Amino acid sequence: MDFETAVQFHGHVCPGIAIGYRIATLAAERFKDRSEDEELVAVVENRSCAVDAIQVVNGCTCGKGNLVFKENGKHVYTFFKRGDEKALRISLKPDALPQDDRHTALFAKLRAGTASPEEVKEFRAAHEAKSQSILERPEEEIFWIKEVKIEPPQKARVYPTVICSECGEGFMEPLGRVKNGKIVCISCSEAGE
Repeated sequence: MDFETAVQFHGHVCPGIAIGYRIATLAAERFKDRSEDEELVAVVENRSCAVDAIQVVNGCTCGKGNLVFKENGKHVYTFFKRGDEKALRISLKPDALPQDDRHTALFAKLRAGTASPEEVKEFRAAHEAKSQSILERPEEEIFWIKEVKIEPPQKARVYPTVICSECGEGFMEPLGRVKNGKIVCISCSEAGE
């Protein structure tokens, strides 16, 4: 998979997709193949743009159960093959992306809808330049890479579907709740509380 495939899936070029692409290709080089089922697992510690590249390049997805989220807010990514207790842990170095106050201010204006056309153009150019820098710099400047031991999560389980007695929608059996003596889904159990 090339960078453009990851960008197409993600929707735009940004430093996050560039970080993810570099991480995903490092994992692909180590493990030599794209996961067709659950054999390669990625444990990601954030919900950033980088995760999209891992889905595309490595074939790790929520649907297959081989993309595991740990919401730690860190650019840390651990890859392993099931049956192998050695894993590859890749983390973004804290100084890999120097703070750019102008870029941060432009991003805030863009999100608030107050950026002028010139500011939008300036922001996009800076975004592209940061992304390109991430793609071109040596990996040792950007990442800490180490082998670690990991306790692999269980394979994805398929559970029977239960119908919620309030909304009538189906949900996975272990996620059922009891409300007023009836089995309901999480949404209905939390409604009106």
